Amino acid sequence: MNSIAVLITCHNRKDTTLSCLGRLFSIKKDIDVYCVDDNSTDGTADAILEEYPQVNLIHGDGNLFWSRGMRKAWVETSKYKDYEFYFWLNDDLLLYDDCFEEMQKCSELMNHKAVIAGLVQEATSKRVIYGGYDKAKHLIAANGKLNEVYHLNGNFVLVPKYVFEKIGVFDSVYHHDLGDVAYGHEAHRQGLHVCTSRKYIGCTDAALQSRDVRIRLNGVSVVKRFKKLYSPLGSNPFITFHFLSKYNGIIRAVLFFVYVHIINLLPDSIWSRISRS
Repeated sequence: MNSIAVLITCHNRKDTTLSCLGRLFSIKKDIDVYCVDDNSTDGTADAILEEYPQVNLIHGDGNLFWSRGMRKAWVETSKYKDYEFYFWLNDDLLLYDDCFEEMQKCSELMNHKAVIAGLVQEATSKRVIYGGYDKAKHLIAANGKLNEVYHLNGNFVLVPKYVFEKIGVFDSVYHHDLGDVAYGHEAHRQGLHVCTSRKYIGCTDAALQSRDVRIRLNGVSVVKRFKKLYSPLGSNPFITFHFLSKYNGIIRAVLFFVYVHIINLLPDSIWSRISRS
């Protein structure tokens, strides 16, 4: 049995997913890959079976999105008890040749008792785009050393067996976002560290998505705005309430719950003046 399990979830971007798998297996062959295809309609599942039959393909119902898709993949791996490392991998990430060596070395430096967040560059500008944020809410750039993360991005993350046995898989409440962030907070709550890699482990063309688009969609009717807010790609107030009450306290959770409903009721003209002030 391989000691590394790689978890991926995908939906309707066949070429991106196949490219990711091709790159992954060219770098590291002695791994077990668990890939959830969330009911893609573009032939992703069939293409994976044909080109990469070694992948453990898991079928979703089309409503898993990222957090629940990754959770489903992770639950599948939990049938096995001897993986030393679990990696989360976004399929839009181009991994560098030494990414596994770097991540495992970082884990070794932390006695395999910490979550390791791989730092990701934007492909063109080479600026840091994903990995994690420090206490001051600044995105952490590679600087040759391990840095403590207080807000975790789940693009390429190593979870050693020790951490997995203490925390387990993602909380089932999280649908699309917050699953990775919550996992980092849960690690801290249990006295564990969450650290960056020392250097960049890959790059992506993906642009950072504005949180404002999640909590308030402009230029649409109130009905459409609330539909987006409560969708998996929005910022479902009940899911956010669960997250905030657990890690930031009930008062913060209640205040945000009220706030997000009020700002979605405001006309665009009023909101634009408030948000600029």
